[in-house]
Amino acid sequence: MTVIEAAPPAAHPLSVHVPEKHVPLRTPEFYAEVVARLGLWKPLPVEKILETLHQVLESPSPPPDRELVHVHWKLRSWHERLSAIATADRRFPPPADILRLVHAGRAIGDEPIGDGTQALGPVRRLASTLSDLLDEIARTQGLRVEDEDDDGQT
Repeated sequence: MTVIEAAPPAAHPLSVHVPEKHVPLRTPEFYAEVVARLGLWKPLPVEKILETLHQVLESPSPPPDRELVHVHWKLRSWHERLSAIATADRRFPPPADILRLVHAGRAIGDEPIGDGTQALGPVRRLASTLSDLLDEIARTQGLRVEDEDDDGQT
């Protein structure tokens, strides 16, 4: 007789959820957590965004088909970050133009582009929407692009 040992039952992902610890405001622990989160923050790569937008929208030689999937992914990622910036402050709702660009960019970004073959149209539409969103955020929220020094430092 062969005995087969069954694997332990897998726990449902929600059953192992550990809720976040509440940290009271204005305590040393609260400020330490804020400083730790600020240390993880990465600034928005506005220069890279502008270079990619130029390559997609204005360059006489747009990205080849094999690179369009990666470019599409970068544009979607940057659109999501800019959308989060534009809609982050609940006290001051974003203007209708920004909301329209946020929703349009999400809809365009969710369109499947397959393997990238002949996907330049959707990528250009997403790039155009991202460019408009970047302009609106810069105008309404004072987003700044700093010039780099000769040694590459800002």
